Amino acid sequence: MPTYTFRKVPHQAAKSVPCTICGKKVRRQRTFFQTLNPFNKNDQGLPKTELEIVRELDAQATRWHAEPETHPKCESEAVA
Repeated sequence: MPTYTFRKVPHQAAKSVPCTICGKKVRRQRTFFQTLNPFNKNDQGLPKTELEIVRELDAQATRWHAEPETHPKCESEAVA
């Protein structure tokens, strides 16, 4: 049985937001991706185009950018 490798469509996003506890800037970077393959379908049941995937990833990155962040050190001190 052959093995298929589908091409990834990546979207890299970065944010710098204030920490929810101390107020200092927190920098985060994340890569969102989907693969361009016949099993990744849109609402009509057709395979997604690269443009559709890029738009979805951009929307996902925008939602992620709006989420608050906390420094790991601030989280551990708040629990203790």
